[in-house]
Amino acid sequence: MKPIIAITMGDPGGVGPEIILKSLREIKFQKAICMIIGSEEVFQFASERLNIPFKPNLIPTLENSLLKENEINFLDVTQEAKALYEKAFNTKLPVKEVFSVGKVSKWNASLAYCALKIAAYQGAYNLIQGVVTAPIHKSAMRLVDPKFSGHTEYLAKIAKIKDYAMMFVSDRLRVTLATIHVPLKKVAQTLKSEDLTAKIMLTQNFLKEKLKIKNPKIGVAALNPHGSEFGDEEELVIVPAVKEASKQGINVQGPLPGDQIFFDAYEGRLDAVVAMYHDQGLAPFKMIAFREGVNVTLGLPYLRTSPDHGTAFDIAYQNKAFHSALKNSIHFIEQTF
Repeated sequence: MKPIIAITMGDPGGVGPEIILKSLREIKFQKAICMIIGSEEVFQFASERLNIPFKPNLIPTLENSLLKENEINFLDVTQEAKALYEKAFNTKLPVKEVFSVGKVSKWNASLAYCALKIAAYQGAYNLIQGVVTAPIHKSAMRLVDPKFSGHTEYLAKIAKIKDYAMMFVSDRLRVTLATIHVPLKKVAQTLKSEDLTAKIMLTQNFLKEKLKIKNPKIGVAALNPHGSEFGDEEELVIVPAVKEASKQGINVQGPLPGDQIFFDAYEGRLDAVVAMYHDQGLAPFKMIAFREGVNVTLGLPYLRTSPDHGTAFDIAYQNKAFHSALKNSIHFIEQTF
């Protein structure tokens, strides 16, 4: 049987359903079977609002015999979301409760969380081979899970993975983050040489195994301005990590000044950059690839991708959302099979 790519709905109040429908009407799956995990009610609403035909193969559970290769399979999470809602908020779900467009709501959060949870466990148990996640709203997710910090951390937790990384991929720039959702004032104390070495190795493996680059060139960004001219984190943390990765046969250099390294990568002199903190890597990446960039989680037992943008509540269901990043996220996984 062909590998399965699951697409999670994301927050139903945002552009997730719209960009999924727009992407799937343009994609013909050759190597994989597609399955959406979400709310059928939401997608039927989106179909009518956006005038995009949608007639999925509804399946009650992930059973291979129920999946159809040339159709869009759909796993509805409504009942699971109802149970989650009533447990999380200690109240019955109102009989006429419907999802909210363009804003955070408890019911939206319950639907989005259940879609992600089901995909995470299916991936962890090798029932599916790829996961594409549509945008969520973190404030909404924290309504049902106060400790929720992001897709990447949640998926790694469910898969029981210690070494993982967030990487952003476009045609001309690939960036791995050494730290993810950490306040800027805590980045320096969070950075550890052994963790940084692990991120370099994850990047190396991805470039070789998924992108088929024989001898990847990886650059590691400095934390401080002008490299090591200010501060000592470069000598104490980054240099030891680079030396250790080099000993293991990785073609890596650094620490390189942040105002140089991204230009070098953009010009093709580096195959990937390991950035020290979230905005150091994301600011240049989104500058050049906001509408096309793909977010990849390294280290999971399956390949997970997502578009590099948020829920865009302000344009939800208005036929204004660009879907190229989600379409690229789907294509990216299928091409690796």
